[in-house]
Amino acid sequence: MAKQKKTGKVKSPIKKQLDEVEKYFKELNSDIETQINTSPNNKEIAFGISLKSKKVSRNWNKVQKNLSNTLKSIFRNTDQHFRVVIAGHNKPNIKELRDKRVKWLPVKFSSPTSPKGFTQDKMRKRRKIGEYLYKVGFSGYFMAVDADDWIHHRFVEYIRSQPFSHAFILEKGLITNIGRKEIWETGEFYKKCGTNALFYFSKKDFPNPKKKKGNIFATLTLKAHPKSPDRLKKLNKDYKMITLPFVIWVLSHGDNNSMLKGNKDPGISAKDYGIQGEKLEDWFYKYFRTK
Repeated sequence: MAKQKKTGKVKSPIKKQLDEVEKYFKELNSDIETQINTSPNNKEIAFGISLKSKKVSRNWNKVQKNLSNTLKSIFRNTDQHFRVVIAGHNKPNIKELRDKRVKWLPVKFSSPTSPKGFTQDKMRKRRKIGEYLYKVGFSGYFMAVDADDWIHHRFVEYIRSQPFSHAFILEKGLITNIGRKEIWETGEFYKKCGTNALFYFSKKDFPNPKKKKGNIFATLTLKAHPKSPDRLKKLNKDYKMITLPFVIWVLSHGDNNSMLKGNKDPGISAKDYGIQGEKLEDWFYKYFRTK
């Protein structure tokens, strides 16, 4: 009788990466909260979201749902030392915006009339967020987040457990084609996804509403993100590259700016990056808690 082959399930390469996050925390002291709060890097994180207008969205209900998922993934972080500031033309009707951790900033300038104006619109809203943080005297890390990406549930905890750095840049991250239910890992994530880095700013670094002159906030957050490491070097600011996958760039949900601008194909898959993708399964939501 022929011997049957053992059919042990091959562990997901992405899961191995995500388990490295858990391994990192297991290797820390058991009293991690005390360690974080007594470390030099006990900084709060401000997540800034520039929301597209209803006028230029293909499906406003989808935009609202995407934002809801993004906020859920942030809210469910193990470390609650964060705030979320959102600037937009139209306030979504979702329960997450009633949460005390969120500040909604209405904007009055005109909405773009075509995808060509998306980037400028996003940066004007980001500046509005920066002006608000200046007004309230915020000092800490600022991270621009696209209103459809997902944040790992231990991301805030991880950043605050690290030695202080003027910036943290995501070298690795995950991409999912939500329509195909496919997910894959990619390097140089900061060059591809808008949710890609954190920068430390004191109050004086944020834009003063009474001044139009640019400052370090404008230099690091209102320009094309692939050049962030070069700009930090020119500013003589230290930074750390993060090689653990803490962000999922969500594509093909029907209202991606990158696809509306023609920069990405709705059918994009891991093979376009020359790698093997995986099926987006329920276990991913253990790490990215949108459900």
